[in-house]
Amino acid sequence: MGESEKNRARKGEGLRSFTLLVPYLRQYKAWLFLGIFSLAVVDSLQLCIPLIIKWAVDDLTEGRATPGGFLDYAGWILLLALGIGGFRYLWRVSLMTPTRRIEERLRNRLFQHILAMSEDFFMRHSSGDLMARMVNDLRMVRMAVGFGMVGMMDAFVMGSATLVFMVWISRSLTLYVLIPMPFLALTTALISRKIHARAQRVQRQFSTLTETVREGISGIRVIRAARAEAFQGRKVEEEGKRLLEENLALAKVRGIFFPVLMLLVNLSMVIVLYFGGKDTILARISPGDFVAFTNYLMLLTWPMMAMGWVISLIQRGAASLVRIKEVLDSRPALRSTGRTLLPEASPGDLRAQQVAFSYGPRQRVLDDCTLTVTRGKMTAIVGEIGCGKTTLLLLLMRVFDPEAGRVTLGERDVRDFNLADYRGLFAYVSQEPVIFSQTIFENVAFGRDGVTEAEVERVLEIVQLGGEVRGFPDGQKTLVGEKGVTLSGGQKQRLALARALISRRPFLVLDAPFSSVDVATEQKILEAIRSEYGDVTLVMSSQRVASFMKADRIFMMASGTVIASGTHDDLLAQSEAYRTLIQEFSLGIGKR
Repeated sequence: MGESEKNRARKGEGLRSFTLLVPYLRQYKAWLFLGIFSLAVVDSLQLCIPLIIKWAVDDLTEGRATPGGFLDYAGWILLLALGIGGFRYLWRVSLMTPTRRIEERLRNRLFQHILAMSEDFFMRHSSGDLMARMVNDLRMVRMAVGFGMVGMMDAFVMGSATLVFMVWISRSLTLYVLIPMPFLALTTALISRKIHARAQRVQRQFSTLTETVREGISGIRVIRAARAEAFQGRKVEEEGKRLLEENLALAKVRGIFFPVLMLLVNLSMVIVLYFGGKDTILARISPGDFVAFTNYLMLLTWPMMAMGWVISLIQRGAASLVRIKEVLDSRPALRSTGRTLLPEASPGDLRAQQVAFSYGPRQRVLDDCTLTVTRGKMTAIVGEIGCGKTTLLLLLMRVFDPEAGRVTLGERDVRDFNLADYRGLFAYVSQEPVIFSQTIFENVAFGRDGVTEAEVERVLEIVQLGGEVRGFPDGQKTLVGEKGVTLSGGQKQRLALARALISRRPFLVLDAPFSSVDVATEQKILEAIRSEYGDVTLVMSSQRVASFMKADRIFMMASGTVIASGTHDDLLAQSEAYRTLIQEFSLGIGKR
């Protein structure tokens, strides 16, 4: 496919993407009808003013003018101006209100769709890219639907009606004025293709810049520790410069419209002055007709000038809609096709049976991996860094599906269950705790209604954080800042654990959650969990011997598979690989 064919395909895709908005436009058709009607009234009233000026000029040239008559003409123009102002306000409210609401609803739909996507989706899209689509792209869509639609309607109504009045005054003069129009259509067709391609490049670069800025802000501690402020500043500066270059390139293409339009307008004015003046001298039209025709030509100037602006808005909106539609057309890799109800009582043992998984063609992580998580017991998964522990935990929670083998709950394949219901069995604390820029209370109670401060206090005590929180000036109401910036690493890990505990899910999955917590505090937390939540099935990965040595069953992994299992004492007696691993952990070799 040649470059021109690709451009035509992209342009067609952009225009087709507007069908995404049809259901929303139908819901606000009453508002849109009122706005379009008000816009038509404004244009009609504007078309009356040149007629009044025509009558006034004809009265002057024919000797019928009187002060009272001119006062009447002035009064009519004032009334028309008031009507234009009132109906212009009405069409702005009537047309801009639904576009704002469409933007809000589309943003909500986009965000809900993103929340439903599988983990692989977030591997392909950066946070900055998704933020740009939800903010900047939606703004461009709103502009295209709002001002773009208004400009198009206004240009069509005003242009058509103005031409009717011009033909009524003089057909021949109107034909002369329309001579430049084919050149305008050709210019519009050629440049609009370039605008669409440039607009897409601008939106892509805006996404890149957004992600770079986000990384700089969220990673401020690392940047300062590495004394990399200048380095990160240069990265933002470089991406900003690229965005500036793309915007300037787009502005240059868009800027061609207006000089061409003004040239055509002035060419039309030259034609009117010559042929219209000649017809006036020869009494083919009256002086009033000549003045009115000139005024109508000025009114026709707006539709001609608006054409370039409208096309630019629509092309940028189309480019943004394509990017939004790309996300909405994405489908999660994991589908909730199961209809089997989860068991109301004990869900049974959780098993991974000969599972295999890869993140890519050359990223094999798990291979023929088998283990059993016994209900109500503590299960530990240990091994060197990179052996597949985290991936196995994600498969057990069905964040991913295995490429081979299966994961079962009781006797049923987990894919038989509703995805949301199944995931609702698990409370998960990752290696890197996720803390929201809210209060401590809101972080612990996140996603749950009706949680009391006493309940939060209880889980904070279990994770050995109660005394520290009471020492904060605002206690549980203390704001922790973005990503918990005001908290230490250990406090963030324990806060994330408190959030998991308060949900009281049947399975508690801990993926090395105590890396920033001292061993003594970690032991107190684990003992409190097993005492307070005795019915909870605890699954954890760790590289601290003190953390997993008391587990009911330990699975040792190497190169993506389980090579040994048993209690700590059993493995010490039977597995040389386990004894070596324990020695390395005790010496701190490979410690996270």
